[in-house]
Amino acid sequence: MITGTYRLSGLWPPMAEAVRYLLAWCDYLGLSVNVSSGYRSFAEQRALYSQGRTPQEVANHVKKLGQGGAVTDADAGQSAHNYGLAVDIESEQLDQVMSLARQIGFGTVSWDPDHLEWPGWRSLLQ
Repeated sequence: MITGTYRLSGLWPPMAEAVRYLLAWCDYLGLSVNVSSGYRSFAEQRALYSQGRTPQEVANHVKKLGQGGAVTDADAGQSAHNYGLAVDIESEQLDQVMSLARQIGFGTVSWDPDHLEWPGWRSLLQ
């Protein structure tokens, strides 16, 4: 079962199509997947970045790699989500879904197991 496809709005159109392609393969293979997050405004990203950090850690841009309640290490403007170039997914078969996503060509972040992004996304902003 595929859920959360409404979270594809706001994504860069080629990214949205790539996610739809992944979801179609997941459906074909019987993998249950949910898109839990897509495009985020800078304000949303800043609020997520602040979670699990003290004000001093926020000011000093301390990397936490998901430890201590931190949700992300990307502050506003530093996340592919802010440009419609990333999604987060949920699945009971997460390893299989992520393996498939990497085969399709998505980029991943080693410490964030459910994050998919357009490979080399920063080069698109130049």
